[in-house]
Amino acid sequence: MGVDELVALPGTVRARTPEETWEAVTSRLEEFGITRVADLTGLDVIGLPVWTAIRPASKTLSTSQGKGATALLAKLSAVMEAIELWHVEQPLPIAAVGPAAEVAPDCPVTALPTTAPYPEGALARVLCEWTPGTGLLSGAKALLPVDLVRRRGQRPAWTPDVWRATSTGLACGNTRDEALLHALFEVVERDVLYRDAQAGGARRTLLDPGTVDDPLGREVIARLAAAGMALEIALVGGPYGLPVCVAYVWSEDYPVVFAGGGCHSHPGIALTRAVTEAAQSRLAAIAGTRDDLPADPGNFDTTSFRPAQRAGLTPWTEATARFAPAARGFADQVGTVARQVARVTGHDPVAMDLSAQGAPVHAVQVVCPGTRSRIRRSMPR
Repeated sequence: MGVDELVALPGTVRARTPEETWEAVTSRLEEFGITRVADLTGLDVIGLPVWTAIRPASKTLSTSQGKGATALLAKLSAVMEAIELWHVEQPLPIAAVGPAAEVAPDCPVTALPTTAPYPEGALARVLCEWTPGTGLLSGAKALLPVDLVRRRGQRPAWTPDVWRATSTGLACGNTRDEALLHALFEVVERDVLYRDAQAGGARRTLLDPGTVDDPLGREVIARLAAAGMALEIALVGGPYGLPVCVAYVWSEDYPVVFAGGGCHSHPGIALTRAVTEAAQSRLAAIAGTRDDLPADPGNFDTTSFRPAQRAGLTPWTEATARFAPAARGFADQVGTVARQVARVTGHDPVAMDLSAQGAPVHAVQVVCPGTRSRIRRSMPR
């Protein structure tokens, strides 16, 4: 199999089959602190596969959830997310210490996520540690504040709490290009949803679930209906030319609104990612094992849920007709999406390679100056 050959799977595209990926990682889970993986699917009535990977010694989240069209894909999804988090918990290489004005004058510090608004010019004078990255379009070396990745509890005492670390753009893949592409999709998804939230939801096109023609999408929607779930799905407009979907599920037996988002070059995959993520969020709350779940159930959105009436919904094929087929290989798609991001933001996306040589999978974090993401994971309707 060529290094850039695509393997089309239900709900995703990868560089290897699930069986090959599992064979590559299964004997090395302990290296990443994963002591066990568990099937959560049976805790809910929906039946969509959801698994969790557990890292008791984690410095961030001790459990990572994953979903997929099959049990193996869901198990791999959970394991890959756990491996991503393990990587950002490890010490990162420090290339320089000092203010941007002296050590990284080309870094667009005002376009990076910060913990609060700061006066123009102040960020260039902040003393911080810098880690190396690579511009995806230029191929040039670039420095980024290490605290964009390093979690607050791992920072030296002298480090100012200026840069906001997020998991946006953090991804694992069978190859570097596969990981980069999925990282870029996540950056685009979260920036589009941020823009939509700023516009009060005005960028959404509500979709008719009954018109979805993607085979897996139809299957997932049918499972939700059979389980008595109310479902609302929407396509969210953005400047990147990529399909971004958002989904909400609700049921009387657990009257909480759960949301999910998804982005992919293929509209059907974007949709199934959004819907299955909403189902995964519901199951994570039922299982109650995530460290960051609210202790008070009242913190969940327990308002009544009335999906938009079908008469006001847009048929799936009409809403998605404008999206062109993606380029063939992962590397080509990375270049295409990176150029779109640079066109919108005016900045070259920067990739930090997190994996050691010989690792069974590739972990990266892509930072796209000028993009934004929600501070809270909630996706308001």
